[in-house]
Amino acid sequence: MASDRLLQIASFIVLLGVLIFVHELGHFLVAKALNVKVLRFSIGFGPAIWSFRRGETEYRVAILPLGGYVKMAGDDPGEELAPEDRGRGFLEQSPWRRFAIAAAGPAMNLIFPLFVYFAIAIIQNGKPTAAPVVGSVAAGSPAEAAGLQPDDHILSVTVPGGAAVPIRYFADLREVLSPNPGRPLSFEVERDGHKLAPIQIVPDAESDPSNPVEEKKRGVIGVISTYQAAVVAPAQPGSAGPLRPFDLVVRANGKPIAHYAQLSHALAAAPCAPMDLTVMREQPVDVPGAKLSTYAPIELKGVPTCDGARPSIAPADPTVSSFVASVVPGSPAQKAGLRVGDRIVEANGTTIHSWRDFPSPKAGEGFRLVLAGGKTLEFVPGTEEQRDPMTGEKRPQLVPGFSYDQRDLGEHGARLVLASALAVPQVSLERGIGEMVQRSATNLASVTRMTVLGIAGIIRGHISLKTVGGPIMLFDVAGKAAEAGLAQFLNMLALISINLGLMNLLPIPVLDGGLLVTSLAEVVTRRQLSLRAREIANLVGIVLLVALMLVVFKNDIMRSLG
Repeated sequence: MASDRLLQIASFIVLLGVLIFVHELGHFLVAKALNVKVLRFSIGFGPAIWSFRRGETEYRVAILPLGGYVKMAGDDPGEELAPEDRGRGFLEQSPWRRFAIAAAGPAMNLIFPLFVYFAIAIIQNGKPTAAPVVGSVAAGSPAEAAGLQPDDHILSVTVPGGAAVPIRYFADLREVLSPNPGRPLSFEVERDGHKLAPIQIVPDAESDPSNPVEEKKRGVIGVISTYQAAVVAPAQPGSAGPLRPFDLVVRANGKPIAHYAQLSHALAAAPCAPMDLTVMREQPVDVPGAKLSTYAPIELKGVPTCDGARPSIAPADPTVSSFVASVVPGSPAQKAGLRVGDRIVEANGTTIHSWRDFPSPKAGEGFRLVLAGGKTLEFVPGTEEQRDPMTGEKRPQLVPGFSYDQRDLGEHGARLVLASALAVPQVSLERGIGEMVQRSATNLASVTRMTVLGIAGIIRGHISLKTVGGPIMLFDVAGKAAEAGLAQFLNMLALISINLGLMNLLPIPVLDGGLLVTSLAEVVTRRQLSLRAREIANLVGIVLLVALMLVVFKNDIMRSLG
């Protein structure tokens, strides 16, 4: 749509304009403070599309917005200074003064995100956020083993050797757990208005998805801030009579059911008694040339809730179960006998409580699945070529042929429920100025560290250069971030500002990092580089920059084509 394209263009211009302005402002302010004459402050390169002069400096916006510059008197080795500018030329300054001017641009790019993160904190303050209430507990997780239940209110967590940390929001819980995998933590929990005895839980360690540049583990206990949808299946084939896999329960014995916790309470209130259920069930629609379906309520009378001493109804939500939701027609999985509604209890020797436990086989290896009821299946998954969205490369990927993906249950189904009834209670996010400043500094340090590791990984060859993007990629991410909202756009602005600041510190001639190295070299040798040495260094720097630009444009084009 035209409005979407305009938003994308506007967000790209704002993103670039702000980042260039902040960077060049650093050079400008320090140069002025050191009495170096600034001839021009330009956002963009090439002919000016708008400019004005104030004092001795021209301020302009140029036609090519892919950078900017601060033109200072005497910054060209071959330039001869006017008599009135003697002592105010850039190259006349001491090495430490030139170092300060060169470092100011990247420094501004690294300081600026602190204010951006603070602005994000202000925007989010007062907004609703998830309360520290347990929505769902993953099967086989440390939380389940410790006895945590949906609707439990977590009041505080105590780390060994430390004081109890109050848990005001669900996000606070994640922040306490993340740095403590494998450490015994003490939880103060309230259930049904009563405090329980302290609960001891040792978080599992899992890879941190927010840190793609290093193998870092984070602590998790297997709870999330949304309830399970009341999507159910027979615990064993045929154990729940007329109930079918992926029926969505909306009423139990005449009472409305919004999520599985409510259904669980209804089942506990009448243990092992048959129950009347109203479910939403997929009904295929016979349309030539298309596979369509609709969902309609179905009344099930006297559904068995126990199979002997075992429950006959089980949740089919993939976070807590391992029911197969789809099987690719003609796949090795289907040929081996896997069917929709099968519950996998073991895969390649690993006990499966939920899909989070499922192992990923390596190339050439097969699956050995044990289903509820004891049936065993063995097959080798197929492969297909898939394009990496970051590098554009095609690589063979294993295709298991089955998944837990839930289908869209229509207007009355899980998607509608997830948007409303499945959310735990919300509270207003309230943080003081001091806490917001501290969190902003923590965010800045964390993102800067990951960016440094990413750049180092590219230099060492551990991360592909094909992941680097240029203007086309920036145009795309700026538009997507703007569509996601102001906070997401500001997050992207901060991230790219940090990247820009660190990239400019690389010791490449014509970049700020090259000027820093030159200044330090002059401090050590106590003499300026010769005119010839500067010309050669600048030529090398230009060649390297052109080569880098060719690489990023190639990457952008390959991603666009992909």
